[in-house]
Amino acid sequence: MKPGARGAPKRSSYNTFITIVCFSIGLLGGYLILGSPRTADHIAAVKTDAGISHGGTFAHGTTKKVWGTRRELLNPIKAAVGGSSSSIGRLGTSGGAPLNTALGEKPPAKGEVSEEMAAALKQQQSDTSERVAPAKGDVVKEMAAALKQQQSDKSETVAQAKAGDKKEKEALMKAQQSDTSERKTGSAETNAREEQAKSAVTGGAATTATTAAAANTTTVSASTTTTTAAVTPTVAAAVSPSPSPSPPPPATSVKGVFPDANTWPITPVKDKMPGNTIHTLFTSNGSPYQNIQARIMVGTYNIVRKMPGGERLVALTRILHRTTPDEVMDEIPTFLAQPLQPECDKWCWFPVADRANAVQQWINAAEKDPSLVKAPWLLLLETDYVWVRPLPDPGDAYDRAVPGWSFGFDYIAPSIPIIVQLLKERCPDCDPKQVPNSGPAPVLARFSDFKAATPIWEELSKWIETHEEAKKMLGWVREMYAWDIGVAANKLNIKNVGPPSSPLISQPPHDRILGNASMYHYTWGTIYKKPGVEKEIWMFDKRTYTAYEHQLKLPAIPMPPVWTDDIVLQDNLKVTKELHDTVVDMISHMNQAIAALPDLTERVNKQKEAAAAAAAAAAAGATKAT
Repeated sequence: MKPGARGAPKRSSYNTFITIVCFSIGLLGGYLILGSPRTADHIAAVKTDAGISHGGTFAHGTTKKVWGTRRELLNPIKAAVGGSSSSIGRLGTSGGAPLNTALGEKPPAKGEVSEEMAAALKQQQSDTSERVAPAKGDVVKEMAAALKQQQSDKSETVAQAKAGDKKEKEALMKAQQSDTSERKTGSAETNAREEQAKSAVTGGAATTATTAAAANTTTVSASTTTTTAAVTPTVAAAVSPSPSPSPPPPATSVKGVFPDANTWPITPVKDKMPGNTIHTLFTSNGSPYQNIQARIMVGTYNIVRKMPGGERLVALTRILHRTTPDEVMDEIPTFLAQPLQPECDKWCWFPVADRANAVQQWINAAEKDPSLVKAPWLLLLETDYVWVRPLPDPGDAYDRAVPGWSFGFDYIAPSIPIIVQLLKERCPDCDPKQVPNSGPAPVLARFSDFKAATPIWEELSKWIETHEEAKKMLGWVREMYAWDIGVAANKLNIKNVGPPSSPLISQPPHDRILGNASMYHYTWGTIYKKPGVEKEIWMFDKRTYTAYEHQLKLPAIPMPPVWTDDIVLQDNLKVTKELHDTVVDMISHMNQAIAALPDLTERVNKQKEAAAAAAAAAAAGATKAT
């Protein structure tokens, strides 16, 4: 073409823009039509695996079952017309607690997954791109080989404790020293942990961090302690896993398994505290999304502390895995942990991957500064909880016969092959039936229990994040499985109970009633619809509350409409009056807390202005100096 001649108009950029807009609109429309991340996918998975007809019945030979709730889809009870119960969780005749593999039911033969368990596993995948069938045996073996290789080097150098440290350890932790090759002291332990941390983020290579808890850099906030763990980066080489695994080590020398864990001191605190008191912990990355939830949870916590029994709730600490303080540091007592994924300060795919490491940092800091531990019972929660009443008296934590509590999630399936294989690596003599179908939250346990379970929880969380097949198999609840293996391998005395008997949480609309629970967990979205009406008539979904300004001034949540018997959920399950009253109760408690929370907008703006002025003054001083 000659210079100056005009060719065809260039429309590639415009076409690309239009394509992106259309794709985004399609994604949003799909979300609004299908409802919350788990609901529609779960129904589709169960229809595929269990043969649910369009009429809402289950054909199994000549027996038909009628489903009434999401929970019955996962834990079918005996239908009125007769029929057998599900093999993965049914309501017992006494107590009403759902049975599952964690409570002793016989697992499928040869580690295979039953159709109903496969449906339960599929349900947990909130991103459809993450829903894949379990890999064949060769893939599982390859991942097992990689894990074995990571655990094959048990010859790390043990740092020698100084005389003063040794005297203190003899007084408090003498029983913990039976496996010194695995429980390293001082910098050797920290270096190994930070090497794994950076390896998990980078996919294998290059960076580690040496962590030191700055126990003397504390800030008093709401009568509790805010502590910062300082991090100094160093460089180290990561070791790539070899395809040739070494034989598994004896059970007594497996990393993260402590045969004497149940004899450790209950807490690092020398003075005995009231045995039935509870120190509440929760983790967060400080995003607006989690800060909105955290302020509501803490608000409801403060309300129930004033109720009878609330005196047992003696302290609350947020474990914040973030590079800098956030907007609610002055309102919520906070321990600042250094994150594995600094990008999560703004946005990242899976911030929960940092949770185990953050809890480990708090445990390390508490051993150096026992004043961080306020009670013998620790209650680990998530941000999206709503307190309704105090926990019942858990009993004396100093009596080792008294069990802790965990919650049985029916979308956790510990008998899937990859979990069975990982358990064999950590605890060859463990029975897969004893793996709880729980997770790290909610869990009520002793400090010594968390100290025993967290190393495996932390390491396997990192391992999963660097193995794509494992991530695809386990989905968005993958680090929950890592915790479960840590509990089972160390044989901790934690009783796993599901709803409605659990004293911990209820999850509406998955659960119709509060039952024995003390808190609601709103992981499930709730959308009210009416037949023949395209648009929902009401909805509450935590994923719609993400605005920066809302973390500073929380808006009241719209209440559900007056109940009528034709209201259905986003998956067309009927909203009973019982379920409606439960949803109303949860939203009412949330709004009660919201109404009592202060508006932080002005305070945060002043802090930003002061910080900007200080930065400008520093820059001006630097200019004059040059």
